[in-house]
Amino acid sequence: MSEIPIHIRHCILYEFQLGNNASAAARNICATLAEDAAADRMCRDWFKRFREGDMSLEDRLKSERPLEFDIERLKILIEDNPRLTTREFSAMLGCNQSTIDRHLYEMGKVNQLETWVPHQLTSDNIQ
Repeated sequence: MSEIPIHIRHCILYEFQLGNNASAAARNICATLAEDAAADRMCRDWFKRFREGDMSLEDRLKSERPLEFDIERLKILIEDNPRLTTREFSAMLGCNQSTIDRHLYEMGKVNQLETWVPHQLTSDNIQ
């Protein structure tokens, strides 16, 4: 929400305090300032905050995702049991399945016949 100028946020708060709904607020702000000054969805989000009692016009802190992922542990898990699913990997490593999918893709792994194998077979992959 940081791209929203502070004066637009003040206008949204003003509309909220007037008792207008979010859609009316968006229409009023756009009619007064500029056609694309305030989106309906943006006004609904701010109105929700105001109804919750948060009258601050500052951005909320966003939660950070973990910066580190144990790729080596994933490699070991695949070597130990290549038949595990991404759901099982995500439970073991404590992360989202999409994170597992992304790392498996980056490692060049694909699931064939319920087993994780290299996407491109090379002489290093053949045992």
